[in-house]
Amino acid sequence: MKITNAKPFFPNKDIDSILNDIKDSLRTGVLTLGPNVEKLEREFADYVGVKHAIAVNSGTSALEIALRYFELNGGEVIVPTNSFVASANAVIFAGGKPVLVDIKKETLCIDPNEIRKKISANTKGVMVVHLAGLIPPEMKEIQEICKENNLFLIEDAAHAPGASIDNKKAGNLGDVGCFSFFPTKPMTTGEGGIITTNDVKLAEFSKIVRHHGKEGGLHTKIGYNWRMSEINAILGIYQLRRLDEFLVKRNHVANRYAQELNDLKNLTLISVPSNIRHSFWKYPILLNSIKASHLEKIFREKYEIALGTIYFPPIHLQPFYKEKFGFSSGMLPVSEDVLSRETCLPIFADISEEMIDNVIKCIRMELK
Repeated sequence: MKITNAKPFFPNKDIDSILNDIKDSLRTGVLTLGPNVEKLEREFADYVGVKHAIAVNSGTSALEIALRYFELNGGEVIVPTNSFVASANAVIFAGGKPVLVDIKKETLCIDPNEIRKKISANTKGVMVVHLAGLIPPEMKEIQEICKENNLFLIEDAAHAPGASIDNKKAGNLGDVGCFSFFPTKPMTTGEGGIITTNDVKLAEFSKIVRHHGKEGGLHTKIGYNWRMSEINAILGIYQLRRLDEFLVKRNHVANRYAQELNDLKNLTLISVPSNIRHSFWKYPILLNSIKASHLEKIFREKYEIALGTIYFPPIHLQPFYKEKFGFSSGMLPVSEDVLSRETCLPIFADISEEMIDNVIKCIRMELK
């Protein structure tokens, strides 16, 4: 049975409605920054519990816009090394310097103690990544660190739409939240992203710079084409309305994996505190006896099951970062060890019980 690692899901009923709405949009001739983009922004802001949501064309664009607002001017932003490279790249594009720090092995998320160690006179802010959809359990501590040191706090919530801690949703825990709607994320617009904030000035800045810095017919700022199209927004409207339903299914899959694999001594599962709702974009496990790449090869060739990774090598061991910033092996040891042993089991909104059974059976066979 061939099983992918992640995929989008559009119920047939939604597909028919989406196509009708796209036809209506095509007839109007308004294909970007129109009523559907505005509708998605309103509904997403209401869902997250913030005053403003600004739709853009990717999660990376969301990060860069948010970072540009804080006028880095060479300042440093602390970023976990365990993230997609776009998290750190956005800091560079926005005129800053990413300071990469290590993670906690228990969560794969940024370690607050490492944040404290790296704060300097040049530090402007902290980027926290809700890895795989898990908001760091130490989120309150991270908020306090930022407040004590007068640092902005950006949530890279690319993996975490719908995730929450103490009943407060991702995207409403810092100065600004940045989401990705890439096809495999818990909800998708095909390509796209969104910025969430309660700061009206940040919201106004974001709307201007996503449209080439255009304000009232004049170009008042340096901007770029970071707009979301109407067609992408239509997809997002329907996906958002299904998001809670999708997360129920993802949590069901995660619970089955946890219940049926927790007795295996050759792997370690990531526990989720009871006050956190995980969005489970991915389901990471840590292997205690073999490298992740070895198990991934076995599953690909023997079972036709795709396992994934988030992320190896970590950012600081990517060639550009080694050359540009002088990183080398051994500098962030927790990430280097843990991520070489981390892989992700298949999880998506329409995965079948038969598929879940098969993944569990194969994992138990290989790691018994």
